[in-house]
Amino acid sequence: MSFGEAFLNSPDLFPARQTGETWGDERVVICFAGNDYICCGLSATQAAAVRERFAELCVPSPGERRPAVEIRIFRAADEDFIEDERVWEFDFDLDYAPEAVSFAGFRFMGRLDWAPRLQAALWSSEDGRLVSHAIFENVLRVVVAYHLLEQGGVLLHSAALGDEGGAHVFFGPSGAGKSTISRLGFETGRAVLSDDMNALRPMADGVVVEKLPFAGDFGHTIKSAGVQFLVRDLYLLEKGSVPAVRSLRPAQAVAALLGCAPFVNRNPYRFDELVQKLQELNAQLPVRVLTFAPDTCPWDLLRGF
Repeated sequence: MSFGEAFLNSPDLFPARQTGETWGDERVVICFAGNDYICCGLSATQAAAVRERFAELCVPSPGERRPAVEIRIFRAADEDFIEDERVWEFDFDLDYAPEAVSFAGFRFMGRLDWAPRLQAALWSSEDGRLVSHAIFENVLRVVVAYHLLEQGGVLLHSAALGDEGGAHVFFGPSGAGKSTISRLGFETGRAVLSDDMNALRPMADGVVVEKLPFAGDFGHTIKSAGVQFLVRDLYLLEKGSVPAVRSLRPAQAVAALLGCAPFVNRNPYRFDELVQKLQELNAQLPVRVLTFAPDTCPWDLLRGF
């Protein structure tokens, strides 16, 4: 099945540029991981839902020195989208071009363009369900992944747990144990930034991890938008009966990280750039494998590293 056929009645009419009729004149600025995401063209209903969903991350206006991406919201017609027996569908298609990424999902379309600057557009026939049914958040996740890449960082499927010594970042595919290790860490008093996705960004004094509004199963235990930790190390999670830690060679480490860098790792036009950023990340931070059982606490094991 080709791009958009599962969701769009006429995939060949997918928008070739970011134009259309906006839902309204409302604007909301969401700030996290050192960046502003400026959402324009919202209806009053949509704006209220965005503010409720992202709460403390919403700011009155963009910061003068913070990088910003604009996300414009356009109205689409009901007949643009396939109506069938599905109640709702949260998966979506991605399609790649040298200067753009297109996405199509249940009752929405979107595109991310790089020229003349990074900018996103979202077309939907949904007003009241734009936020509650994850349409807006799905688009935002894609935008965040590419915006971080532009800044030399990476969006990583991971759990980030911090304490006074910095943060351990645990990554791995679904079912690897990210939510479990987040629960274990929270029970010992560690701060859980997220057990789903985290932003890793290079800074002058090292690599930092900062809270994102994508919590996963465990949920948020930190409410402040500005909390960040210096990353101590990265661990690929592996379930097993005997707790252990082992090192990974650079090529193995980059391959493991690559599998957990969503939205970008399947883009042939950004693949080499992503690999380079992961190699640079691995040069700054050790990447190890942590084998642990769900009923054991791994912190004593990690203390020696």
